[in-house]
Amino acid sequence: MITWGMVGNSHDASLACFIDDKPWWACMAKDFSKVDNDPHFNWTMIEAANQAYGKPDRIIWYEKPLLKTTRQWWAGQGWLAEENNIKNYLKQWDITAPIEYAWHHHAHAAYGYYTSGMKNASILVMDSIGEWECLTIWRGDGVKLKKVYAQRYPHSVGLFYSAMTQRCGLVANRDEYKIADMAKKGNDSLVGLVHKELLHNDLDGSMPGVHFKHNLHKGCNWLLPNMSSKKDLNNLAFATQFLYEKILKSQADWCRKTLPSKNLIITGGCALNKQANQKIENDWKKIYVPKNPGDPGSCIGAVLTKIKKQVDYNEKIWYNK
Repeated sequence: MITWGMVGNSHDASLACFIDDKPWWACMAKDFSKVDNDPHFNWTMIEAANQAYGKPDRIIWYEKPLLKTTRQWWAGQGWLAEENNIKNYLKQWDITAPIEYAWHHHAHAAYGYYTSGMKNASILVMDSIGEWECLTIWRGDGVKLKKVYAQRYPHSVGLFYSAMTQRCGLVANRDEYKIADMAKKGNDSLVGLVHKELLHNDLDGSMPGVHFKHNLHKGCNWLLPNMSSKKDLNNLAFATQFLYEKILKSQADWCRKTLPSKNLIITGGCALNKQANQKIENDWKKIYVPKNPGDPGSCIGAVLTKIKKQVDYNEKIWYNK
């Protein structure tokens, strides 16, 4: 059986080809279109997959469109059911195979756990939004993957980092990687103010999750409006990175104290923050972050939610022209 895992219609479209239970090839739309963060598939990548591995017998989509639609409506974005009609969306590339749907955060967790080669692990998933979930914690044991904690929208670590990226004068959902470098030029003078204004938690590892005082989906350009110089923006970047590292450590500490495994897997878009990941390396026997841990990796993870077992995985399957 040929199965395609697919991520798209949002940002960073990606596709994975499985033959039976083995992942053979994965790619991102931008590798073919040369458009950064390309949200849509293109004929070149679809034809490459068709010719090399054959047309799919089934599609596994990386999220639940109806639940995403309800969250978008609640958030004031309108009723986008037609936009989220994945069957119609895929027809433009003549993709008509039956479609199954995975939970967004389950796809993240499955990608991390079932490609890790580990027999057990705690899995921490942090991103902007998946349907209604923004942060989840999972326990992997053998072939079993169980969700032990979920935090709902709008309390989102990913949205916090993106909102602060914009507040620092950069472009949200594009320039987050620049914050850590800006932070190196700043100091801790604004950490307390940003924490007090945005966060409820003490972030001491005593409980999972992090709760924000504002819905940061709408940004936070209102925050500390008098702080606008280059020095101020570097200090805001320092506060952003510092608080993110504190959030990550708090979640990881809770996992370490509460769950049995000595291994940690981090997935979701926040897992791309290598500087923060390095700060907690010594707390764990092993930390694993898969290649493309954000939404693109969920083209593989979506399929693994159905297979539910460790697979023979080599990161070289990712297309890299």
